Amino acid sequence: MSRLYIFLALGMLFSCKVQQQPVTQDPAYIKQFHTGVRYMLNDQNEEAITAFKVCLQQNPKDAALHYAMFETYLKQEKYTEAVYHTEQAAALDPKNLHYKRELAFMYGQMGKYAESAAVFEELLKVDPKNLDYYSGGLQAYQQLQKPAKSLALIEKMELALGANPNTEIEKFKLLVQMGKEKEGIEVLENARKSFPQEPMILANLVDHYFKTQNYNKGFELLKDLVAADPNNGVASLMYGEMLYRSGDRTQGKKFLQAGILLEGPSLDQKMNILIMLLNEQAQTPDPSLEPLVTYMIEAFPTEAKSYSIAGDYYYKAGQLQKAIQSYQNTVSIDPNLYPVWNQILLLEYETQQWTSLQKDADAAAVVFPNQPLPYFFLALSENRAKQYKTALEHLDQCANVLVNDPGLLAEVWVQRGVAAFGLGQTETGLAHFKKALELSKSNPAVELQYLHQLFTQQIEVKSAMARLRELRQISPDNDLYKQEEAFAQFQAGNYQQGLEVLKTIQNENLLKSSSFHELLGDLYFKMGATQEAIKSWELAQTFGEGSLQLAEKILKKTYVNPF
Repeated sequence: MSRLYIFLALGMLFSCKVQQQPVTQDPAYIKQFHTGVRYMLNDQNEEAITAFKVCLQQNPKDAALHYAMFETYLKQEKYTEAVYHTEQAAALDPKNLHYKRELAFMYGQMGKYAESAAVFEELLKVDPKNLDYYSGGLQAYQQLQKPAKSLALIEKMELALGANPNTEIEKFKLLVQMGKEKEGIEVLENARKSFPQEPMILANLVDHYFKTQNYNKGFELLKDLVAADPNNGVASLMYGEMLYRSGDRTQGKKFLQAGILLEGPSLDQKMNILIMLLNEQAQTPDPSLEPLVTYMIEAFPTEAKSYSIAGDYYYKAGQLQKAIQSYQNTVSIDPNLYPVWNQILLLEYETQQWTSLQKDADAAAVVFPNQPLPYFFLALSENRAKQYKTALEHLDQCANVLVNDPGLLAEVWVQRGVAAFGLGQTETGLAHFKKALELSKSNPAVELQYLHQLFTQQIEVKSAMARLRELRQISPDNDLYKQEEAFAQFQAGNYQQGLEVLKTIQNENLLKSSSFHELLGDLYFKMGATQEAIKSWELAQTFGEGSLQLAEKILKKTYVNPF
């Protein structure tokens, strides 16, 4: 209806001058006519029609009256009546080109495209330089699917007004539509010479060659297009991707990165390219991708994909806190993305952010009640917070939805063991850990957790220490065993020995963990090195939450017993 509203606006302007002189000079008739015009201008359309009908009974051959009725019916969206009165106005005053123009557009609006085209062709005989008439005629022929008629009309327009890039492009499209591809390409090739600074000509040629699978020719012209129109984001992405996939990755990445920052490509197009670049390296990503990640968030702040790709980048770059924040932003926009929730929980566990882990695991379990991992991490964080009974409930929920995952089931029994020990149920705790070991087939990670609980609870300490030393002999470079031995020595009161073992650890992940530095601080404190202990506890807090007692240790500057 947009076209009609344009006509309406034009009609409002004309209403004050087209109706300036009704056919009859009868004063009563003129007064009645002007009454109708006033009603029309005040949007009192029904009153206007009533007034005009009185005039119509007196003089049905007044062209100005019919046009006024056309305008009024048009405002009411009564198109059948509007067309009729436009036809009457144009027939009664054939020299009035404005009436005919409105009639032609009304025919088009009513789907009478042949009639519309015929009227526009008549108008062009009188005024061959009127661009509006050409536009209307071309629209009608397009609807009629008569490309030959459209082509002839464009050629007529070029004779009257001269050629321009847009008309040449339209001629090309029409010739291709008519099956005259060779002639169409010739038109554009000639247009390139006439309009060397017009990139749209190149763009249409490139698009055509790729659509017809003439990739070599398309690639040739794509290079010219990028040079002619460096702000064409789609062209830059296409050219960059072709260079990249053909082996010239350096130049390809240059154009790909430029294309992401330009207007034109869709979010998905930019996202796919960024994912491709991010996956180029298995380890640390190219730092030059970070500005692109930032741009995607700034350009598409309400799109979950923007934050998701940022999370992927920061994760691969080792900036885990930024990765977690980006993934959290992702699920805040679209919570129905389980893989992202999964990544959040794993990263929070890895960075020992227990409070956040409990909160996010709880939220994920609500959205995905049939997924076991949120329940598991929720229970794990509850065990750490000494909420043992609710932990056991969530472990049961985890087990109820767990299917064909013996590894996770073993971990469920580990946490059941932790909860049982926390509730003072020693025999039950031992039984749960034995079940975990059976399921995991003596998985070292599960066994290490079992040994840790034995050292924590001071149960079967001698046999636990003997087994830990066996594990160290089997895997002498496993620093997790070293840290556990240092903890065991701490529990036994052998602080110097524990410190010596702990200081042999070289694993980067452990050296950046809260648990390592908190244990180091505990050992220092027990040995009387209070300042070194406080520094270690404060450093521990920068790597994660640590134990429930860590903040209190820092505040009170003393060791706090966990029991």
